[in-house]
Amino acid sequence: AAARRPAAAAARHRAPPPPRARLRLAPCRRTVRRAPPAASRRPRRRAPRGARRTGRRRRRSRCPSLRWAARASGRRRGRAPRHREGLRVSVWEVSLEMGLLLLLAAFFAVAAASLAVLLTYRALVISHIPKQWGNPIITLLFGSFGDGTIPDIFTRHRYLVELQRKFGAICCLLQPLCKPVIFIHPERGEPLPSWWSTAKTFRGPFGDRSFGVPHSLLGLPAGREWASHRKIVALLFSRRSLEGCMGAIHASTEELAKLCEAGGVLDLYPLLHAWSLDVIGRCAFGHEFGALAATAGGEGCAFTAAAALLNDGMVKHQVLGPLAHLLGWLPAWARPRYWRRVEEARRLYAGTAEAIVGRIRCGGEASGPVVSSFCATLSRAAWSVEEVVDEVVGLLLAGHETSSNTACWALHLLATSQPQQERCRAEVDRAFESAEAKSEAAGTSASPTRLSLGELESSCPLLLGCVYEALRLFPTVPTTPHIAPRGAQLHGLPIPEGCPVSPNKVALGLDPNLFSHPHAFDPERYARGEHGPHGAALATFGAGPRICVGLRLAETELCALLALLLRRFEIEPAGPAPREWCAVTNSPRQSGLSLRLVPREWGKG
Repeated sequence: AAARRPAAAAARHRAPPPPRARLRLAPCRRTVRRAPPAASRRPRRRAPRGARRTGRRRRRSRCPSLRWAARASGRRRGRAPRHREGLRVSVWEVSLEMGLLLLLAAFFAVAAASLAVLLTYRALVISHIPKQWGNPIITLLFGSFGDGTIPDIFTRHRYLVELQRKFGAICCLLQPLCKPVIFIHPERGEPLPSWWSTAKTFRGPFGDRSFGVPHSLLGLPAGREWASHRKIVALLFSRRSLEGCMGAIHASTEELAKLCEAGGVLDLYPLLHAWSLDVIGRCAFGHEFGALAATAGGEGCAFTAAAALLNDGMVKHQVLGPLAHLLGWLPAWARPRYWRRVEEARRLYAGTAEAIVGRIRCGGEASGPVVSSFCATLSRAAWSVEEVVDEVVGLLLAGHETSSNTACWALHLLATSQPQQERCRAEVDRAFESAEAKSEAAGTSASPTRLSLGELESSCPLLLGCVYEALRLFPTVPTTPHIAPRGAQLHGLPIPEGCPVSPNKVALGLDPNLFSHPHAFDPERYARGEHGPHGAALATFGAGPRICVGLRLAETELCALLALLLRRFEIEPAGPAPREWCAVTNSPRQSGLSLRLVPREWGKG
């Protein structure tokens, strides 16, 4: 024993062996990890002596499904069921999941039912289309404008010409959601069918009153309300009223010519866009919008931005179709931000018109441009302020881009056809010389930059021919759909009742049976009667009782613009040719209109 004591003492002083590593499984994380050394372990808490042991503490599971199952059952190991409040929470969770499943099932059921209805409607549409029409490939949801038949939606009017040549006088396409639309091209130079131009076959592009669209002639259906509106609005474009508008037209045109006096290469598209807006501001509102000055100075103009928003809103309104009516039911705060901006743009013009009508009816304006404006004329009628405002805003939407885009294409054609430009300029010079001779004989001094309405009509037929040639080669509104009545036929082929029918204006304008050398720019065609009165051969301004009410104002302002620019400048092309971009109206919006204006020294007056 004495011998073993030193060995035992030495063993006590030796370092203990390292602890053995143990492995344990983590049930939820599915990873293997080493246990920490014994020295770093947390000491286990022991219950005080004499305390009652209630069982081992159970670790909370990391698996959410197991935790949810434990809550739903209300039992734990060694515990009583959970109280009622916890049980109610679990039932709510189960109800929420069941409700989501039911909503998902209902969504798929509605989608399947809608698809079945669309397939049935498509079958009915195709059954009503005669087989001899030779329809192109159509699709169910996107129609002929989305299945590759029309590769580019913004140049659709050019592709429609090729389709019309392929399928003959009648070509039927499908719009989105299987809505048919028919394009007609009478053969052998025949006129458009009489049923197309009747008032009952017209449907406004926006139907009756809808969100963001004024309740005006632009969209009113045929009826007593439309007839009463048409009778009053037609007074705005009488000869006497147009003579009163000549001062406003000449003022805007001279302002544009002054901005171009520096010469050089200019992009005339934004300038002409602002010029048309200023003309409407002076004639319709009696208000100075200042669009030309702001555009030339590179500054922003609230009226220009508002007009662009309104025109863009019309495009999206047509794309949405019936869904656009739902926007009017929503409160202002719940509408998308874009449509709130469109409504603000409409309120800008509406507020301007309301202020003018209020001043007129209160007798605050006795003279000046406001008294001769369209707002003042309409305010004297037995109309409410809202009706006057809607009609004036409708005239703005109908006449703004149409006039500016026609001016762009007419100047482009004159710049690329120098012989025709020289002939038109010689006619304008003779008209100005005749006006100066008359003023000298009468002993008065006439402005060398202004021609009266009668002088434009009698002395400048080539200028009016330029306008209609631009509308033939580059139609501002390529399609004007009317609704087919019962029993409508073309060349013996029946047309289903209720289908939108539109003449293919581009194909008609390039028809050699109607126009000799159709691809040539010839302003004398109008004097020879090839276009018909006010472009009736192509339905340039429409036809029948629903013909454009403001066509005389458009002719007057365009002829005044061409006369002044030809008098002061020589117009030459500069840069690439403008490209067509058609949303609602056909314009060189994407490419612009680059022209070189060379001032004429002797023509400045």
